[in-house]
Amino acid sequence: MKGIVFNVFEEFIETIAGEEFFDDLLDSTVLQTQVPFVGPGTYPDADLMALFTAAVERLGVEPGQALKQFGQFLFHKLIATGPQYAENVDLRQFLLSIHTVIHVEVRKLYPEAITPEFTYDESDDHLVMHYRSARQLWQLAEGLIIGCAEYFNEEITIETQTYDDDPERCSFTITFNGNSEH
Repeated sequence: MKGIVFNVFEEFIETIAGEEFFDDLLDSTVLQTQVPFVGPGTYPDADLMALFTAAVERLGVEPGQALKQFGQFLFHKLIATGPQYAENVDLRQFLLSIHTVIHVEVRKLYPEAITPEFTYDESDDHLVMHYRSARQLWQLAEGLIIGCAEYFNEEITIETQTYDDDPERCSFTITFNGNSEH
């Protein structure tokens, strides 16, 4: 996982529980990485999951909901690093560009980056985003979509379908409830 995700996770936890809480979390969690997380670096997924698991246990919050909230927070931080990807497009166009534009650019900058795969089905009033990732972080992806809708100031409804026979796969049916004002 890229260091920027760790950095934003730190900011997310500090926003919720304070800097001291995060420092204690970092000191008391067994991690593979023994150096500070740096934005362009790549670190074990297990380290982020260990920090996340320890944080939700200490805070007493439901993991899926916390992952979704982190996704919302993460979107706003990520788009600030590449606002050009949201220029001259609406929410639907942006979502449709994730796999073919944004993830392609991420892999150009960071060849070792592992991004989820998205395929799409669309109609006039909704978009179905089919997610696939060995990381199985569909709640994070759902939060990113919610954060994206917030950014574009558009109301959406998301119906999420998971698949018991394939935990790497999930589908988000997004209904657009309002006009984009971005």
